[in-house]
Amino acid sequence: MHKLDWFIVIAYLVYITYDGLRLTKKSNELEGYFLASRSLPWWAVGLSVMATQLSAISLVSTTGQAYADGMRFIQFYFGLPFALIILCVTVVPFFYRAKVYTAYEYLERRFDAKTRSLASFCFLIQRALACGAVIAAPSVVLSIVLGWSEWQTILLMGLTTTIYTMFGGVQAVAWTDVKQMVIIFFGLFIV
Repeated sequence: MHKLDWFIVIAYLVYITYDGLRLTKKSNELEGYFLASRSLPWWAVGLSVMATQLSAISLVSTTGQAYADGMRFIQFYFGLPFALIILCVTVVPFFYRAKVYTAYEYLERRFDAKTRSLASFCFLIQRALACGAVIAAPSVVLSIVLGWSEWQTILLMGLTTTIYTMFGGVQAVAWTDVKQMVIIFFGLFIV
């Protein structure tokens, strides 16, 4: 990589970390941390959902899946927007009216603390395994591009993401996702 490439990568990582930390001022309460004080515009939420759905695994695996299965797998991607619309029309208003911060809070209200604990434990195990795969795929590519070991690239991605997520809450995550989708769209149009 050239010096300009290094500068862009480092500047971007510093910027998203700084921006996430800057947004901590707006996340002092639970509603600010978990719900961004219900202040995010619809287009930012939409871009954040798109960025959440689009991971490095998506980019790496879809090409392999298309090679192995042909275009049969594309039906999932055609159905995904409809599923998200149905969720937005049914589930999101339900949780909004219930005035809960998480689905697990609702489970505790509806059932009991044991149900909430079991569901959140299962979710954490599933997400830990999934995040491991999501971080491992780009670490292989980044380790080649940056000339670092895979564990160093995993540490860099993990620390950067953890810092702005932990301190900034949903607002930091959503606005970082918006910036990343702008970069992705820009790259798509350039290429």
